[in-house]
Parts: sequence; structure tokens; C-alpha cells
Amino acid sequence: MKINKIIRFIPSIIWMSVIFYFSSRQTTGIGGTNETNRFLILKSFHLIEYAFLAGLLSLAIFKKKWVILIAYLYAISDEIHQSFVPGRTSRLRDTLIDLIGILIGIFIIDKIFSKKKQV
Repeated sequence: MKINKIIRFIPSIIWMSVIFYFSSRQTTGIGGTNETNRFLILKSFHLIEYAFLAGLLSLAIFKKKWVILIAYLYAISDEIHQSFVPGRTSRLRDTLIDLIGILIGIFIIDKIFSKKKQV
């Protein structure tokens, strides 16, 4: 029983590692030189990666408040991590964008599972 709980977290841990890897890299060259395009592309990455994380965490943890808490604490720790990476910055705004992604991910998972229950 306990091993099944641990196994359910493996996809989330792998995805957190992917986020950590990309946070360790510089973003120069992404989005070109147009600042608006660059901003939209980079912030879209935030939304997508944290929506995906929330979805994976939802499969491991069934309580939404815990999914939100864990994913958001990870987003905060990721921004702190970025403050130590040359060429990267740490911004509260990015954690709020991550939080929106987390909420979107939970919404999508809820919709998927509510449809399965209806069928």
C-alpha cells in the first residue's frame, strides 16, 4: 500500500526535476529580440509547466489544497533557485503566474475526471 503512494509521486518528482533543469539555464535567445514576444513566451512556459505539475500532483494527492500548497511552494523555491543562476532573476510576479498555472491545471484535471465519472 505505501509503495503505491510513493510510486504515484514519481511523475511529479521527475517533472520538478525538469523545471529545475530549465531554471538552471539562461533564457537568452528565447523569443528573439521583441520584448513583448519574449515576455509572452516565457510567461506561457510558466503557466504550462505549473499547470502540468499541478495535474501530476493531483494524481498523487487527492486534496486540492495540498496540491496548490506543494506546487506553489515549489514555484517559490524555483524563483529562489533562479536568483543564484547567472543571467536569471527572481520575481514574485513569476510565482503568481505559476499559481495561475497551478489553478488551471487543477481545473483541467477536475474536468477530465468529472467527465469520466459521467460516462
